[in-house]
Amino acid sequence: MTSLSTKPSRKGLRFLLAALALSMTCGWMRGLREDELLCEETAARLADCCPDFDPSVLECSYYSGCGTTSYPAITIAESECIDDLSCSELIDRGVCGRAAHATQPTEHTDGDETTTEQRVEVCP
Repeated sequence: MTSLSTKPSRKGLRFLLAALALSMTCGWMRGLREDELLCEETAARLADCCPDFDPSVLECSYYSGCGTTSYPAITIAESECIDDLSCSELIDRGVCGRAAHATQPTEHTDGDETTTEQRVEVCP
């Protein structure tokens, strides 16, 4: 009869530690930022106000690591702007449509050069 060990193998432990180190290096483990929280709240408000708006289309996560930084698709200023408008103003001003196609502002760093992808403002 063979016994099963409840201790993790050294190989498994090394793999787990390597995965943890990689996730910390690439910015995967961290707390929630203010811009992420406001983006999520704004997505819920848009879902309440805008006909057929799917809040899952908005990417509200922040990521920084491994040469790339991505910010939430709705900025803090845009969240405040959307909060100041009524539901009918959001629809009439086209905010609902722009929000449905919002993209994350992203920066890519390669050595000393940083490039930023352009995006359309959701709530000017």
